Amino acid sequence: MRGSDVSEGKDPARKKILIIDDEEDLCLLAAHALTMERTDLEVINARDGLSGIQRAKTEQPAAIILDVMMPKMDGYEVCRRLKADPTTRDIPVVMLTASSDPHLSQKAFEAGAVACLTKPYQRGTLVNCIDMALASVERARRRSA
Repeated sequence: MRGSDVSEGKDPARKKILIIDDEEDLCLLAAHALTMERTDLEVINARDGLSGIQRAKTEQPAAIILDVMMPKMDGYEVCRRLKADPTTRDIPVVMLTASSDPHLSQKAFEAGAVACLTKPYQRGTLVNCIDMALASVERARRRSA
């Protein structure tokens, strides 16, 4: 099932952020946090790992927010698959977990995530992670140009 878009409009100048999470309320909270702070973002979502991978391939978002605990395929496997695919490997992934276990954060980094936040997180922390992810992509683009 394809997730619904949670921000209005399809402005090509806006950077797409893909949220992959099976919990609609958490998608809405993350989307609200991002769009309250950054008007240049368009938030799209997917409700499970497989549709998230497909959406990442077709939409080519600027960054991905990925929940760790999802049915069928967990976020670690989703991240590994995204990083193994040439069409999605350069998209930064920020993972979200409900656990404060540092081993889970390490597992997120090993899967290819650029950051791992523990839920509940502060709105500013999520926005800062996305800002840093977008800035690193921009720096890499400038270096390769």
